[in-house]
Amino acid sequence: MDFVPHDRKTIAEMLRVIGVADIEELFQDIPKDLIKEKLDLPTGLSEPDLFRHMEEISRKNKIYSSSFLGAGCYYHYIPSLVDFVISRSEFYTSYTPYQAEASQGYLQAIYEYQTMISRLTQMDIANASMYDGSTALAEAAIMTTLITNKKSIFMLEGIHPEYIEVVKTYCWGQNISIEIITEDKLLNQLNEDVAALLFQSPNFFGDIENISKLVKHVREKAPNCLLVQVMTDPTCLGVIKPPGLTDIDIFVAEGQSFGISPSFGGPGLGIFTAKKKYLRKMPGRLVGKTKEINGTRKGFILTLQAREQHIRREKASSNICTNQALCSLAALVYLLAMGRTGLKGIATQNFQKAHYLKSKIGKIPGYKILNTKPTYNEFLVNCPSIDSLIYQCKQRNLLPPLKISKYYPQMKNTALVCITEMNSKDSIEAFIQAAQVALNNKAEG
Repeated sequence: MDFVPHDRKTIAEMLRVIGVADIEELFQDIPKDLIKEKLDLPTGLSEPDLFRHMEEISRKNKIYSSSFLGAGCYYHYIPSLVDFVISRSEFYTSYTPYQAEASQGYLQAIYEYQTMISRLTQMDIANASMYDGSTALAEAAIMTTLITNKKSIFMLEGIHPEYIEVVKTYCWGQNISIEIITEDKLLNQLNEDVAALLFQSPNFFGDIENISKLVKHVREKAPNCLLVQVMTDPTCLGVIKPPGLTDIDIFVAEGQSFGISPSFGGPGLGIFTAKKKYLRKMPGRLVGKTKEINGTRKGFILTLQAREQHIRREKASSNICTNQALCSLAALVYLLAMGRTGLKGIATQNFQKAHYLKSKIGKIPGYKILNTKPTYNEFLVNCPSIDSLIYQCKQRNLLPPLKISKYYPQMKNTALVCITEMNSKDSIEAFIQAAQVALNNKAEG
């Protein structure tokens, strides 16, 4: 129904009923120095004037012709079908299926999403999505401690720094110890008191880890230690071995690459999967398919809800408050539109274009590729002057790569370069030219 603002008479009646003298009394717990008596707002504008004003503000935005920035948020092709489906009012106005019997359409969409993610990852179970990749990893970390009854976790070096901070924040409140460890020290320090090893592949630096080898070594040294893999760009599943075929216990990922625009850094989509035996410890929701007891009609239900709102608090394994229903629907439509051959084609382009640029950049004097392992669509480059490279990229209307010293101060003049299928040959050649010019014009940066 339409919103009807309250008049003074109605407000006075409501205040009388709840025993409050005035509206200000409702905010008496807020310190006086934090309350603004009056907002300093400009006078109102007519609709045409407001549109003109908004257009003037929008002209301050910088729209780059191509992007070489990744590091957890990626520019990928989004089929028109995605926006068409998620823009339907029955989807974008829905919140989340608290009353399952009244949400059959959305429940079916979530069920299909779970099925699609499970097939893509080859994992037994996929839930109805988390907030984003970082919180999915944090929830996975806590889940491993609930399964093993241990309070120590190892995180392999190479996980996205922001993901590490989120995991630390979650675990701090539950007295779970976190240790960042390098691969060469892992086996020496791994022991039976460690609940899980968390690692990212492809990792933050672009490296594709030898997961089968890693799993084998961990299983031999600490059989009860769980393995959790995280991924920030799961389009790579179009060409690399899925986690379900490498004996991973829990696999999580950021699903933004599946049909969701970078859009100022959000929203994201937390993909969460696990082996079937850990089903009852999974956070979030799980949608299942059922049928009538005394009939033949089929329907969809919320099979599992681990949130403390739905079950006894001491039994809850998570306090995640919602699923990303609209984003998971976008991922579902994207994957359906791409199909197996489409996703493989996207992944192949990412891989080949990135390796083409990597080979060209590595031949320019003064530039050095730092990756020693295979990479997917991101790689590290040590530059003569990263500031000059960034300047030259902007001069060519290219969104520059990440200046990695933002996270690792010791890695000066190092760029994390990202390529996707959205980078044309012309844009790649323009980036190569920017790198060459930056070599001779360090001062300009």
